[in-house]
Amino acid sequence: MTDDERDLAAFLCGELGAKLLLTDVATAGEPKVADDPLSALPSELPTAATYGSKEVRSLTFWLPEIGPVKTLGNAPPATNPRDRVARLLTEDAAAEQFADVIDFERTPVLTLTRSHWHAQNRLSPGNLSTLQAISPEVKRQYSRALRWLKKRGVKMDPFAHCAEVRDRRPKQLGPLWVWAQPNAKALVERGIEIWPWNA
Repeated sequence: MTDDERDLAAFLCGELGAKLLLTDVATAGEPKVADDPLSALPSELPTAATYGSKEVRSLTFWLPEIGPVKTLGNAPPATNPRDRVARLLTEDAAAEQFADVIDFERTPVLTLTRSHWHAQNRLSPGNLSTLQAISPEVKRQYSRALRWLKKRGVKMDPFAHCAEVRDRRPKQLGPLWVWAQPNAKALVERGIEIWPWNA
């Protein structure tokens, strides 16, 4: 929930020294960051994705103490077909701003894919992630953030909270377990369902 996002942002920016990026473009190598990250957060969760939607679906937190923002303008050549296609699509979409687009594979960031409303009474869980190839320091900060989330969260079986798929629960949940944060947990206790296939 948005209150849980605020708590996470306060932890990331306060304890880890992260900066909330306001855009994925760094003008002349300088990223645009929120002076007050808590007031810059969206006030509502997004709905299910639709073509052309402008809703904020992810939040990116740069870790400046670990390293600078790097852009695609000075990125090494893509080494595999998937990366080449991704680079071409980004170049096409960004046009003259391509050289200033932040290269998240080389910039130390943590990314929160936000929870969203899968349906009116059903929430798809969010996820905190990082690109594992960046550096051991980023991995350490990521692990620290996960420990913080788990400490204040409650582990839930999402299939127990979604009537539509309750009978399709796998024997082993593995990565499908949900760590519900306090405000999300309160909603689930009041009857909001968890969409488990996004867990």
